[in-house]
Amino acid sequence: MIILLYGKDTYRSSQKLKEIIKKYRESGKTGIDFAIFNLPDMDKIKSKIQSISMFDEKKLIVLKDIFENDDFLKEFFKYASKHKLKEKNNVIVVIYEKDDIKLKPEIKNQVNMYQQFNPLSEFSLVRWIINEVRKRNGAISKFSAQKLAYILGNDLWRVSNEIDKLISYKNGEVITEKDIDSLISRKIEADIFKTIDAIAGRDKKTAVRLIHNHLFRGEKEVYLLSMLTFQVRNLIKIKDLQEKGVPYYNLHKRTNLHPYVVKKLMGYSNKFDLNELRYIYKKILETEIEIKTGKINPRVALDLLVNTII
Repeated sequence: MIILLYGKDTYRSSQKLKEIIKKYRESGKTGIDFAIFNLPDMDKIKSKIQSISMFDEKKLIVLKDIFENDDFLKEFFKYASKHKLKEKNNVIVVIYEKDDIKLKPEIKNQVNMYQQFNPLSEFSLVRWIINEVRKRNGAISKFSAQKLAYILGNDLWRVSNEIDKLISYKNGEVITEKDIDSLISRKIEADIFKTIDAIAGRDKKTAVRLIHNHLFRGEKEVYLLSMLTFQVRNLIKIKDLQEKGVPYYNLHKRTNLHPYVVKKLMGYSNKFDLNELRYIYKKILETEIEIKTGKINPRVALDLLVNTII
């Protein structure tokens, strides 16, 4: 049997791989016939597949990132076809790829099952967060899950870590929007405000430096853009309501924003006009799309964005 797992969402694909390995181990196997190959060594792989099991057990063999080597790929599937690995029940080969691949018909025909792991849609991400919190014996409101999804985006590795922190912090209680503000977004918001301040002051050099600081700390480009989008959109709400004559003390109720955020955004409101803010918002969204579709290098895209909007 041959199983193929691939796609850009490496968190879910790796979880699926762990699930397969766990089921194999839980079935009472000794583990002698389990092997992971990170390097394309066909001789060792053949030896493992063809070896006689002392305990008449199924073999589980994991091959990682073999699609990076065309010669090895052809050799493996030629061998798989010749020895009819697809039809063997005593050998399970799992091919694990950390990226999207071009799945040709001749390869599809040689695997028993293939599963692609694409980044989750916004709706699916929120549902995934709710289910994941529940699996870990926690609870979260739908609105809080939506906020967490918006702040962290599709980086499920980071989302998973933050879920663990929130569940530990709440100790069985429902995770709320305030919890997310306290543990996750408050520090990031403070830094994002500095970046907005530099943009408002037309200080290109400082804006670029601050963005690079975010990246140096390990924050993902798309995540950084999502936070910028979030605050620029909030700034548009504030500016629009101000122009409609809504008084300051009503702004946090009308926008559903924390008074702290309203106060910070009010400080930038007079530095932009509404059309300028809408233009910046549009350019951030365009940059995010270009990064997600692979049209441009993420770091180059951020530098170009700053040059465009300042």
